[in-house]
Amino acid sequence: MKDREMIARLRDLRRRREDRAREEVIKRHAALDRAAREGRQAASAVTEHLQRTVDAEDAAFGSLIGHRIKAASLHQLQGRFEIAARKTEQLRENEKMAGVAEQQRQAELSAARNDHREAMKALTKLDGVLEHLINRTARRCLALAELSEEEERGPTRLSTER
Repeated sequence: MKDREMIARLRDLRRRREDRAREEVIKRHAALDRAAREGRQAASAVTEHLQRTVDAEDAAFGSLIGHRIKAASLHQLQGRFEIAARKTEQLRENEKMAGVAEQQRQAELSAARNDHREAMKALTKLDGVLEHLINRTARRCLALAELSEEEERGPTRLSTER
């Protein structure tokens, strides 16, 4: 196998590797977009829950104004508020986890981009080597053609000079 053929095959392999690296970047980018969307949804859920909780507290305390307050009704309100607080903590934990997942996806995307960049560099180097070999071969063929042309003309010039 000639050098040019071997380099061409190696270039094809590296082209496939670069294609796979590009596909991986696309996948990682989509995963990052999903993680970012989930993070926004988690933050929105916390905000909405807090707003509903504040509205429920205001309504509950508003209903107590001007009425006799019993210990049982206060314990009932306290139980609702504790449930709401636990739900808020759970939603905040989900929001935190979504943020961590987004950071992980960002790191994975960065690594995939680096891999793709390296694959592109390797492919570009082989393209340069292959182009150089093609040019060198073309110059060599041109030189051989000129030499053979001169050799063909050589005896005819000598016979006419005599």
